[in-house]
Amino acid sequence: MKYNLRIFLLLLGVFVGSFSTAINTVMAQEITVNSHHQILKHTTKSATKNYKDNELRAFLTSKYDYWDARVLASFWGVTVDNAKARMGRKIIWGGENIAILEQFIVDARVQALRAVKPPRPGDSSPYKFYQDSTYNYNDAEALARFWGEKSAIDAKVRIERNLILGNDEVIDEALKYARSRNR
Repeated sequence: MKYNLRIFLLLLGVFVGSFSTAINTVMAQEITVNSHHQILKHTTKSATKNYKDNELRAFLTSKYDYWDARVLASFWGVTVDNAKARMGRKIIWGGENIAILEQFIVDARVQALRAVKPPRPGDSSPYKFYQDSTYNYNDAEALARFWGEKSAIDAKVRIERNLILGNDEVIDEALKYARSRNR
């Protein structure tokens, strides 16, 4: 009986030792898999960030500006930053993608221009692009006088349309002359 107990304890020790080794092996594999997963995740994030940076750089060095991205953001239902990245991607891809981008801009501008209407009573400022700009009410008043508009609201409509068309330089030039007239 004593002999059987020793054999039993020996076998139990071998079994527990084998089981422990198996657990350690599984744990080591899991740690390795998790490490590889973390490395892959970090590499993917890094590659995605680099690609986004390249897209943004392509946008910033192109002929397009904030107002092009702004009108496309509204058209596509995305943020301005996402629109810039999408535009940059099309620029990077080149060729027909740029032609498609140009058509998107035309379509977006047409849609945005259709939406420009005089404000209804109680509607403080329906002009999304004007609100995103640096122009203020005093600018709208000065431009209304310069352009021969009836009111600052009419000038805001014209500012809105020019921004949609990407003509912020036209507004800036007119504002410069409007301010010099008032001195």
